Amino acid sequence: MAIDMKTGKLADIATLDHVNILTDDVDKCRHFYCDVLGFVDGYRPEFPNDGLWLYLEGRPVFHVIEVPEGVAYNTGCVDHIAFRAHHFERFTARLDAHGVEWKDRAVPGMDLHQLFIFDPHGVKLEFNFEGMDRPWKALEQDHLTVRKSRAEARILKAKGKTKVKAKAKAKAKGRERELIPATWSDRTRR
Repeated sequence: MAIDMKTGKLADIATLDHVNILTDDVDKCRHFYCDVLGFVDGYRPEFPNDGLWLYLEGRPVFHVIEVPEGVAYNTGCVDHIAFRAHHFERFTARLDAHGVEWKDRAVPGMDLHQLFIFDPHGVKLEFNFEGMDRPWKALEQDHLTVRKSRAEARILKAKGKTKVKAKAKAKAKGRERELIPATWSDRTRR
């Protein structure tokens, strides 16, 4: 069971278990999800209809069921299904090798990059790449930003030290003036 972050109580719903896909072409589904995306075709109970259970990290996350040709496909109100993913460049190279069109975007203000594709039935799939799994161009830009901010910090620190040194010297000179006895001529002017 998962803890509800808002209430601090255990939630009755723990995690998403699977997504069910209806298809009239099981082989096309198998090719896309297994060959293109890398899901594993695994054990499936002997249901009356043909189909697949596609696994991710040992769990059957896609249940594919064969339906007669001509059955209307309807993704309803669901806009997309999202997954965490790794190695953006390797992932996109795999999509390119299979001729799968994709679009990507950086999420503003987050350490997250998203990639979107459509499966053979028109279902939108989202893949989220975090941290070091983001595209090289994003990592390189972050590196340049960090280097620039570190350089700016060093400059500010150096300027700050210079100001501190100058203030310390001025204070020291003031103390020297106080400690050095006034000359006879200075005393007589007072």
